[in-house]
Amino acid sequence: MATPATISFSAQEKALILSELALILESAPFRSSKRYPAMLEYCVRHTLDGETEKLRERQLGIVLFSRTPGYETSSDPIVRMGASEIRKRLAQYYDIAGDLARVRISLPPGSYVAEFRFPEPPHVMPLAAIQPDTRLESVSAAPAMAVQTVPGEHEPGAIARRKRRPIPVFAQVFVSVAIIAACVWGVMSFQSRRQVPALWRGFAGSGNGQVLAVVGQLTPHADDKSMDSDPPLSSDIYRTNHYVSVGDASSAMRACLVLARIGADCQMKAVLATDLSNVHARPVLFVGAYNNPWVLRVTQTLPYRFGDLACKCILDSKDGSHVGGVDFSMPRNKITTDYSIVARFNSEITDGPVVVIAGIGPMSTEAAAEFSAIPERSRELFALAPKGWKGANVEAVLATEVVNGIPGHTRILKATFW
Repeated sequence: MATPATISFSAQEKALILSELALILESAPFRSSKRYPAMLEYCVRHTLDGETEKLRERQLGIVLFSRTPGYETSSDPIVRMGASEIRKRLAQYYDIAGDLARVRISLPPGSYVAEFRFPEPPHVMPLAAIQPDTRLESVSAAPAMAVQTVPGEHEPGAIARRKRRPIPVFAQVFVSVAIIAACVWGVMSFQSRRQVPALWRGFAGSGNGQVLAVVGQLTPHADDKSMDSDPPLSSDIYRTNHYVSVGDASSAMRACLVLARIGADCQMKAVLATDLSNVHARPVLFVGAYNNPWVLRVTQTLPYRFGDLACKCILDSKDGSHVGGVDFSMPRNKITTDYSIVARFNSEITDGPVVVIAGIGPMSTEAAAEFSAIPERSRELFALAPKGWKGANVEAVLATEVVNGIPGHTRILKATFW
C-alpha cells in the first residue's frame, strides 16, 4: 500500500518509517558516507512534516551542499547527482533486505519528495513493538527529510478494520511449505545476484580478508579545483585532518561492497595518511588519479599510464602516444568524454596485489568504479584476453561519455593482459 504525499501520517506510521530509516542509514550502502544519509534523512523528515516546499533543488543545494543562494542548478547538478546516488544505494539496501523491509522508501526520479510504500499495512505490528532510533530524533546537523508518496488502493487504516478469519490447519501447513519454498528460491536468486566480478576474484585472498582502500585527496593542486568540485568528506575513520574526495570515497565504497560479498573487509585511508608500511605485502585498492600520488606511482610501469599533471591524459607506455585526455580548462558541463584506468596486478612497489580504479577526472573515476562492480562488464573485459591466457594481471583503459557533468555509458578503449 502506498501513501499519498498530502495525507497526514499517524504516530504509528511515522514510527515505522523512522524505524526503517534508521536501519537504512546504518546499512552498508549508507553508513560509511556522510553526504547521502544526510540528504536522505532531510528528504524523509520534511516529507513526514509536510514541508515539501523545502525540497526544491535549489533549496537542497544551499542547505545540504553549501551552494550560494544564486547558484545555477542547470550548470551545477550536485543535487541531482546526490539523488541519483541515493537511489542506487536504496536499491542495494532493498536488494539485501528483501521482504524483511517493513517500508520501502524511495526518491522518485525528478523529485526530492520521498515516497513510502508499505508492503504490509502498518497495523500488523503493534506500536509498542516499533523501536525508532532515538539518535535520529536528536539529529540537528540537517533539517528533517521529506518523502513523496504514491496513492494506494486503500486509505490508511482501512485494512485494519477488516476482521480476520481463522485459517484451517491444512491451509497453515500449505502456507508454511510455500514460505519455505519461497525462502529457498529467494536465497538462490539472491546468491545469483551476488556474483562477484572476475576482476576481484582471488584479490583479497592473500590478506586474510583485509583490504586497504587508499582514497585520493580533495583538490591537491591549487590550480586544479575543477578536478573535484564537491564539498570535502571527512570522518573519524580516516584519522587525519586531510579532506578526502567525496567522489573517490563513494567509488571506493562501491568496490568495498563487492568485496564484502566474498567476506573481505575494507579499511579506508586518505592518501596523505598512507606510507609504504601501510600498503606493503597486502591487497590494496587505490582510487583516484591526479589527486592520488600512489596511483601515479604504481601505474608508471603498466602498459598504459597517466601523463604528467599538465597533460591530464593517459599514455601508451610503449611509444608515449596519447590514448585519451581531458581539457579541464573547459567548464565541466562542456566536457563530453572522460578517461580512466581499471587494473589488477601484482605491484613491485607494494609487493602485493593491487587494484586501481582511477579516472582523469572524478566523473570517470565513478564510472570506472561502477564498471568494476558489474559482473557483466568483467566478463566483457576478460573475453578480450588472448587464448590460453592464465595470468593474473589485466589493465583496461575506459572511455566514459559525459553529459552535463554526469557520467554516462562507459566503453573499453584498450585492454592488455599479462
